[in-house]
Amino acid sequence: MSALHLIRIPVSPPQLLRFAREHGIVQADDDLGYTLHAWLTALFGELAPKPFRYLDRRHEVLGYANTPASQLLERAQAFASPQAWTALDPSGVLGKPMPTSWRTGQRLHLEVLTCPVARKGDEEKDLYLRALDRTGEQTPTRTEVYRDWFAEQCKDAVELEEVTVLGMSARTRMVRRARNGPNRLRIVERPQALFAANAIVRDGDRFAGLLARGIGRHRAFGYGMVLLSPPR
Repeated sequence: MSALHLIRIPVSPPQLLRFAREHGIVQADDDLGYTLHAWLTALFGELAPKPFRYLDRRHEVLGYANTPASQLLERAQAFASPQAWTALDPSGVLGKPMPTSWRTGQRLHLEVLTCPVARKGDEEKDLYLRALDRTGEQTPTRTEVYRDWFAEQCKDAVELEEVTVLGMSARTRMVRRARNGPNRLRIVERPQALFAANAIVRDGDRFAGLLARGIGRHRAFGYGMVLLSPPR
């Protein structure tokens, strides 16, 4: 596995929204997922960090990339459009290499913003609604369904303790590309859930893979990034 880097990318919200309008993203993009995906791709191409998380109060993106921050900036300066470059503060782009190994038994704290959906055939559906389809009145609460799903996603890499749902929304409007045209966009509604938990590393390699891949679907649009801090 190649080295993983944590990248901080500051965002100018007014210039980002101007970039969105100039690229035809005029629909309501509540989570800014599609807008940020398009912007990061315009800046960094295939090197763009994924998964990533937008921290709106700080006006910054945090993401994992296989490329150091210096190389990302070189790519953007050489090839990004002026509209994309204007929304970026190059002096604020920072990065650090993540550990190359994680010790079994190591304790840490996770925070992950997720989109708890599952795909069956061509249909993507809220995990809670799928559970209702299967078990009806016997279905646990939405919080319990989401918490069980989150634990299942992590189980091979870490043992979770004290899983907390910090926030939850059954319907968040997201912009996605329409299937009937490469240049057409559509609005979809999907759930989101913000999890926090203390965790103990079970398998260092699997945990490294979890960081690089992220958790759940829509990881290219601001979901699934595992943020780390000391255990609480």
